[in-house]
Order: sequence, then structure tokens, then C-alpha cells
Amino acid sequence: MVDMKEISIIGALSQSGRYRVRALTRNLESPRAKLISDLPNVTLVRGSQDNQEDLHNLFRGAHGAWVNLDGFTLGEKDELFYGFRAYEIARSERVQHYVWANIEYALENAGFDERFHCGHMDSKGRVGKFILSLGQDGMKSTLFSTGPYMDMLIGGLLVPREQPDGTFAWVNPAPSDVKLPLIALLDVGIYNLWIFDNPGKSAGMDLSVVTDNVSFAEIAETFTEITGKKAAHVTVPFEKFASMEEPYPNAFVNWVLGPDAARDNSVMTWRDNFGSWWEYWGGGITKPRDVAILDRIHPTRIRSLKDWMEKVGYSGHRRSVLKMVDDWAEKTRTN
Repeated sequence: MVDMKEISIIGALSQSGRYRVRALTRNLESPRAKLISDLPNVTLVRGSQDNQEDLHNLFRGAHGAWVNLDGFTLGEKDELFYGFRAYEIARSERVQHYVWANIEYALENAGFDERFHCGHMDSKGRVGKFILSLGQDGMKSTLFSTGPYMDMLIGGLLVPREQPDGTFAWVNPAPSDVKLPLIALLDVGIYNLWIFDNPGKSAGMDLSVVTDNVSFAEIAETFTEITGKKAAHVTVPFEKFASMEEPYPNAFVNWVLGPDAARDNSVMTWRDNFGSWWEYWGGGITKPRDVAILDRIHPTRIRSLKDWMEKVGYSGHRRSVLKMVDDWAEKTRTN
């Protein structure tokens, strides 16, 4: 359950010296678990996101909770159930401040046009609305909302393809001029430290973060400026993109469980889910972020794609970022 976003947040909380952190992990010996276990003031707790007793044990005696469920392994229906139950269990254990790792409710923002039903976004967005609707009496709550990760340019659906002549090409369904609100994971820890440090200001808030709003044409131009390598963006139909990126034929969105896992109609196919994902972000439907408040919370935040590329030494080559991708790679190596 520990992804690069969680690592950034756990690092900021633990290294502040103001918090002791308990982190839930299914495997105490995994590389990511070992990475965070070396941080100060961190204790690992073995357990699962879909085990209610494990959630009770995790929240018991805790002042605050930061909760991010893996909708790709749970599926849309189970993420709704455990999203609701995690909140309820936290309240039963007298947690004082609950932060939900949110994604905007794409279907609602698109006027409930079914073309934009993206399961892994909508399930989190629905749970977020449920949490804030219950108010702030008894337990403070905050939504921390992210869009596409800037780090997906390193590992994920936004990685370019190196061509035989050494040039790089972003080949995907997005129009070249539509801007995406990308967020650098390096900064998310500071935002969440502020949330927990300032409950009087953050309670009831949906803190929607962004690093830079950039189009793929601008991504290619910035990449060339930073690296000196030629680059371009090519818009292709989603079906062509899917034929290159789908994990395996007829994969479901929780493909990491393998093709033979038990599923019902609530689990979207990979193509349906990410077809809607590209329709939504490529359609420019998302609402603008309040960058003024982000500047006040994190005055030294990364402010541009160029700054991020320079900071991470961006090369255009794929590296590990997303845990589910690592899990699938490990499973395919061992099978």
C-alpha cells in the first residue's frame, strides 16, 4: 500500500519531529516498507486495507489518520465500502483529524455524462463528498486532492517513447494544446504536514494541489530545453494508445490481480477506465486550482515543469514510481 506519494508524506510528518507515524503495509519486508522503516519516528504495522480489524488496530490511539486506498486492487465497489468503513472506524476509535487522499469526482464534474465515468477517480470522489457532508463535529476531516502525477512522466501512462533515431515522442490521446494540472510528488508531504499542523484552517477543506498546468506540446518543448534531445507529441486515437499500453489483452483495471481473479460488473476494464481518464483530462474539464493558497502553505514549492525536470534529473527514461506497476512487474517475473 506504500506508494511514492505516501513515502513523501510519511517523510515530512516523521522528520518534522512533531509526529510519530504508524504505516500500514501488507509486507514488512518489501523494498518500499524498508525504505520508510528507516525514517525517524516511524513504525510499520502489518495489515490490509480491506481488513476491518486491521483498520481498528491501526487507528486505535492515533490522533490523526491519512488514508489512501488502492482502488486499482480493490475495485470501484470495494473502494466505496472500505472508504466509508475506514472513516467510520476512525471515528469509532476517536481519531481527531482524518485526511482522505482524494481525486476529483470526474463524472459529477462532467455533468454525469457516462463517457467520463472513470472508476478509480469517481470512487474516491464519492467517498470524499460523503466525508465532508458529515461535517466537522466529533472528528475534523480534510480532503487532499491530486490530479495526474508529474512523476507519471517517469513511471506510468505519461512516459515518452524513445525512437530509433534518439528522439522522444509522447504518443497518447490528449490534444497537444490541452493543459493538465500535474502535481510533483516531492511536494505533497509539505502540504499534508500543513494540514495536520493547522486543523483550524484545514478542517472541512478540499485542498486541491498542482505544480504546473502544462500541455504535452509544452512538455516536449521543456524536455528539449532541459536535455537538448528532440521531442514531440503525437495525438493518436485511444484504441491505438491502448494497444501499446494495455497490460495484457482484455485486462481489467485491477489487472495486477491477474486475468483470472474473481470480478463482477462493478470492475471496469482497463480500456473503459483509462479511456474515460484520457477523455476527462484531455477534455480540459477539471476546475482551476487555487495556487495562491498553495503558495502560502508551501512558499518554496516546485512551481514549473522545468524546475521539476531539473530537480529530478529528468531523462525521459522509465523508472519505478507506482507500486501497482512494480507489483505487476514482480508477478510477471516470478510466473
